[in-house]
Amino acid sequence: MPLDKDSISDISSYLFDEFLKNSDKYKIVSYFRRSPGGSLLMFKIMHNYFLNEDLHVEELIRKVPISIASRLSLFTLIDTAVKKNFLIKEGSTGDKRKKSIIPSESFIKEYKDWLHNYISGITR
Repeated sequence: MPLDKDSISDISSYLFDEFLKNSDKYKIVSYFRRSPGGSLLMFKIMHNYFLNEDLHVEELIRKVPISIASRLSLFTLIDTAVKKNFLIKEGSTGDKRKKSIIPSESFIKEYKDWLHNYISGITR
């Protein structure tokens, strides 16, 4: 279904305003959305979490193309998110060097609320 100019303009305006308005409301989501690499990490973490699939830090970082974010930037983003209690690193049962990454309860709650509001705003 092609969009007309007015629809494109309205959606673009909504997306612009949503980003600015919700940066204050959703602090954890905003932490990840401040960069393309962070956004991709957030989506992949939540994708795996809601499918109940294990996700290791190294595997997560490999999923983000180097043209979007460097490995160092992604490691730093993850480590900072762990320190802020947005993410939890857990040792693997088999290989202690492998660390699983899961979202904190507050991140899950905020993400679900943000996603609900985001989708309902677009579909109005």
